[in-house]
Amino acid sequence: MRLLSLSAVCLLLALLPAGTPQALDLYRARVPLTDDGQTAQEAAVVVAFGQVLAQVAGRGAAAALADQAAGKQAAARTVLGYGFSRDQDGNTLLEARFDPNAVRGFLAEQGVATVPDTRPTLLLWLQVQHDGNTLWVGADEPPRLAAAVDTAARARGWPILLPLLDLAERAELPAHANPHDPATLAPLKALAARYAPGGVLSGRLNGIDGRWRIDLRLTRPDSDDHVWAADGASPEAALGAALDRLSSNLAVAPPSGPPQAVEITVRGIDDVTAYARVWEHLSQQAEIRQLRPLAVGDGHAVFAFALPGGAAALADRVEPGAPFTREAEAESGYRYRP
Repeated sequence: MRLLSLSAVCLLLALLPAGTPQALDLYRARVPLTDDGQTAQEAAVVVAFGQVLAQVAGRGAAAALADQAAGKQAAARTVLGYGFSRDQDGNTLLEARFDPNAVRGFLAEQGVATVPDTRPTLLLWLQVQHDGNTLWVGADEPPRLAAAVDTAARARGWPILLPLLDLAERAELPAHANPHDPATLAPLKALAARYAPGGVLSGRLNGIDGRWRIDLRLTRPDSDDHVWAADGASPEAALGAALDRLSSNLAVAPPSGPPQAVEITVRGIDDVTAYARVWEHLSQQAEIRQLRPLAVGDGHAVFAFALPGGAAALADRVEPGAPFTREAEAESGYRYRP
């Protein structure tokens, strides 16, 4: 691993190849740096790699893989570049970015299921009950819980919004939110429209005898609801466990078996920009091997590659987040949709 002094920058992160903003953020992490020595920098890169593993897998436990021998080797092998900055208190931070293909490849080797990089923004309605008091968590209130939601979500790569809780919203909030009874959540669905989220999380957080339990329901267009519960010794622990379960519900298991040859045709490619976007998406999929174009022109492009599971794995491993959609009655035919 090539390391530089604290006053230098290993690579200008802003000049790295850019994907979609959400995908880029998943593979970037900022961690404290204790000093400018080589040992401290190597250790910080490993910690940053652990954060990236947790973000891509969507589960906090994945960070522990970076502490294993294979994880430390992967951190050094997959880091694309890093630089230095300071936080608002003047503490030195190391900011590193890792190769998306290599990160997903490492997680697949470890048998870890991951959440697709393109993730819906979720609006969270959370009612808290503790010591006889009931309140709702908003964008900045109460401060501790709002911060806990933000921290837990960021650590797992989830874009989560909290409601504004203005006077109009407060007047419509239900007295009780029971994720197991959708009728109690009906007002929240109507209130969510102003935020236009990709999905809605609705639930309650109860503190009883020093333990905290959170019950949540995930509602998304064109998919069945998920309902689950998690607990912990603190509100922060319960929130983290609940988001780990969210990721487990939506994770896709790594493919198994030898790679099989696949060809796909993407229609509607009429310029270099469209071709570049499709190529970028395919090249960022860790499971794809031997990617190459077979034909380009006349408004379409044909790509060939090897993929574990073959054509049957396209829906789970290639299509999520793609700038193309499957054409009706075509096993491997797509149309470019920017």
